[in-house]
Amino acid sequence: MKFITNVMFYLSLPNIVLPKIEAKDFIAATSLLISLFTAYWNIWRGAKFVSPPLRWITFGRLPNHTLLINFPIAIINIGSRTGVIDAFYIELTNLSTHKIERFYAWKQSILVGQPFNYNQVEIPEIISLKPGESVVKYYVFHPDTLDFMYECGLHKISLYAYVNPSQKPVKLYEQKLDIDSVLNPSSLPNEISLLFSYHLIPIKILKVSNYGVEPSVTSMIQIVRG
Repeated sequence: MKFITNVMFYLSLPNIVLPKIEAKDFIAATSLLISLFTAYWNIWRGAKFVSPPLRWITFGRLPNHTLLINFPIAIINIGSRTGVIDAFYIELTNLSTHKIERFYAWKQSILVGQPFNYNQVEIPEIISLKPGESVVKYYVFHPDTLDFMYECGLHKISLYAYVNPSQKPVKLYEQKLDIDSVLNPSSLPNEISLLFSYHLIPIKILKVSNYGVEPSVTSMIQIVRG
């Protein structure tokens, strides 16, 4: 018993001599970690898309009561590989009722300031961006439910992208919308009633107001203060 006690005492932690780590060993290990991280960041890391929050948005209602949403999407690939976006969609959430409606990118067009042919079927092109590349696209989004009716009040709009080859959509951003007018459909053929807002300075909540079917340039542009 005494022999076992002596052996255990001899192997106890205070009697174990740890290897001495010199400064050059620490520097070599640190350099290896930095090299691995650099290789991951510049080579192995896949495509990563980011998009700044929107600065203007337009709501349009067709004569058949279908609501359209139009705004530009700026996309930047900050990853290390080429990435492909197959499609976009948005979710418009009423923050009072928590009702969600999904809108899909339907056309590449602008509702304000140019003719819009809503009878022509169009499939938005696929976006392919190399590392560091960026692009701006103008999309018109079509609702999943044709008879969807939105209400005045605070909403949230969330932008999603289908990035190839991922099976799950990627959320690019969310922004709040304060909608203060309900848009009625136009009674004239080939005309679209518009409800929109344009801010030169980014803010947390984008206020959407009704400026009529034929807005002037001064009413389109608001410089937000405070």
